[in-house]
Amino acid sequence: MLPVVARNATPTTTSFEAGEGWDVSRSNLPRPRYVFTPYEPPQLRKNPAEVVCNGTPLFFSSTSSGCGPHLTAAAHEAFLQMLLPSLDHIWKLVDYHEAYLLWYHCCYHGPTFRAELESAIAEQEDKRALNVGGLHLQWLALLFSIMAASLTCSSERRLKDWGFSKSEAAKLSMQWYKAAITSLNHGEWMLNHDTYSVQTITTLTMSAHPLGRSTELSILLGAAVKVAQALGLDKLDYNATLEKDIDPTSPQDQRHRLIKRELGRKLWSQLCVQDWTSLPFAGSHNINPFHFTTILPSSRDYLTMEPLPATFPTYISYGNYLFEIARLVVRHHEATLQATTPFTEYQNILDYDTQMRSLATKGMPRYFHVMEPVDTMWPEWVHWARSSLTVCFAHKIIMIHRAYIRQSFTNPLYSMTRATCTAAAKTILNEAKKAKEIDGPIIWIDKAFCVAAAIILCLDIFHRPDSDPELATHKGLVSECIEQLQRFESSIIAVRGAIVLTEILAQRDRASERARMGWPVPNIDTAEIIKAISLSSAVDESLLESKWSAELFPPQMGFSNKFLFENLLGHRMSRE
Repeated sequence: MLPVVARNATPTTTSFEAGEGWDVSRSNLPRPRYVFTPYEPPQLRKNPAEVVCNGTPLFFSSTSSGCGPHLTAAAHEAFLQMLLPSLDHIWKLVDYHEAYLLWYHCCYHGPTFRAELESAIAEQEDKRALNVGGLHLQWLALLFSIMAASLTCSSERRLKDWGFSKSEAAKLSMQWYKAAITSLNHGEWMLNHDTYSVQTITTLTMSAHPLGRSTELSILLGAAVKVAQALGLDKLDYNATLEKDIDPTSPQDQRHRLIKRELGRKLWSQLCVQDWTSLPFAGSHNINPFHFTTILPSSRDYLTMEPLPATFPTYISYGNYLFEIARLVVRHHEATLQATTPFTEYQNILDYDTQMRSLATKGMPRYFHVMEPVDTMWPEWVHWARSSLTVCFAHKIIMIHRAYIRQSFTNPLYSMTRATCTAAAKTILNEAKKAKEIDGPIIWIDKAFCVAAAIILCLDIFHRPDSDPELATHKGLVSECIEQLQRFESSIIAVRGAIVLTEILAQRDRASERARMGWPVPNIDTAEIIKAISLSSAVDESLLESKWSAELFPPQMGFSNKFLFENLLGHRMSRE
C-alpha cells in the first residue's frame, strides 16, 4: 500500500489506516501524509575536502585543482546544478511520482527517498535550492530518474499547474533522463555497485520509452541485472528470523532491515518483468527463472513492515501480479522452442491462451476485478491498475498468438487466432477510450499496446470487403486511436504509431477506390510506410538506413522492425 502523508506532519501514527488518502490542499497537488524516520541517517553528501585525487568518484567534488577527473566532475556538477528546478518543483515531482507512479514499478521506497532528500537539503546552508555539490552521484541519478518520469507521465493540465510549458517539459524530461545516466557514469556504477544504480535504471523505464531511448534502456537493463546479481538481489529467499514476527513491539532495526530486503526483492522482480515481457521481441531472455532464489515481496505496511491481509491492495500488489503474467510468457516461450511441428506449436498456443485467460480471471486478486465494487479504503491507483491490466492481458493474448497472426487472415486452420487477436485488439482500444476520461498517469506501455492493437485491426480491415459491416467499426476504432495518439506530441511511441497507422488507413482507402474501378486490391505497401516514417522528424533517417538497427517501438510491445515489416505486414527489407 502506498502511504499517504504530509511532509513535516505531526507524528501521530505510522499505521496504514491513518495513512490512507492524499492531502491535496496545495493547488490540488498530492502530498503524502506520513511520518517516517530512517533507522540509519542517510549519508548522501561528502565534504569535498575528503575527496582525494586517486579516490573513487562516488560523490561529487567541486575541487578542480591538480586532478584531471575533478575538472570533468566540476563541469558536470555545474551543468546538473543548472538543470535542477526549484525545491518546490522538486517536491511536487517527487510527491507526484509516489502518489501516481510508484504503484506501477515500485523500484524505490518512497518514505526512505523522501527522508534522504530532506537530509540532503538539511545539510545545506542555503535551503532555497538543492545543491548537488558533494552529493552521492548514484542517488542523484535516482532523483533525476524520478523527476523525468513524473514530467513524462503527467497530463498537460498538471504540467501547467506546476508551471511547466509543454515545450519546456519535453526538453527537461530528456535532459533529466540523460542527467540520470551521466550521473551513473560519473559515479562509475559498474564498478561501485549500489542499489541506487539499479533503482535508477528500473525507474528510467517510465521515461525512456516515450523519449525514444528504448534501445539504450535495454542495454542498461542488461547491465543492471549483472549489478543486481553482484549485490545478491537474486538470492533474497525467506528469512524467518527477520520476517516472521514483525509486530508493534519489533525493534526499529529489524523493520528497516526488512525494508531493505523487500526493496531488493521488488527490484529483482521488476528486472524479471522487464526481461521476460520482452521475450516475444527479443526471442531470448537474460534471467532464467530457475537460476535465482529471491521470492516475491510480501504484503506489508509501507512504513512499519507489519503484515497485511492478502485481500488488501498494497504497494507490491500490481508488480507481483505482473510478475506472474511475465512468468507465463516465459513458459510459453519455452514450450514453443520444444515444439517440432506447426501442429504441436499451435496446440501450445491454444493451451497457453487458456492459461493466460485463467490467470486473468481465477488467478486475479479480487481488488483488480473490474466487476468488484471499489472499497473506499483501497488506494486510488486501483482504478488505474484495473484499466492497465485489462489492456495488458489483451496484449499478452495477442503475443501468445503472435507467430500465426499473419497466416490467420489467409489460412482457415488458424481462424481462431484471427478471431482472438481481433477481439483482443478491440478490447485494448475500447479500454483506451475509457481510460482517457480518468485523471491518472500517462504510462507509455498503454500507448504502445494501443499501437499494436490498431495494427492488428488494420490487417483485419485489409482482409474484409467494403460491404462487411465490421469494416466500418474496426476502421473507426483505428481512426479514434490515431486521434488519441496525435494528442501526445512528446511521446515518440505515439508519434511513430500515428504515422504507421495513418499510412495503412490511407492505403486501405486507395484500395477501396481500386476495387470500385475493378482493379485488383494490392497488399499493404510497407515501402510507403517506411518512407512515411523516414520523412518524419520522429525518426532519424540515417538510423533507419543502417540495417534497421534503430527499433521503432519498445521491446515490450512485441513488434520488432523485422517482425512488423517482414512477418506481419509482409515486406522483405533490404539487408544491403
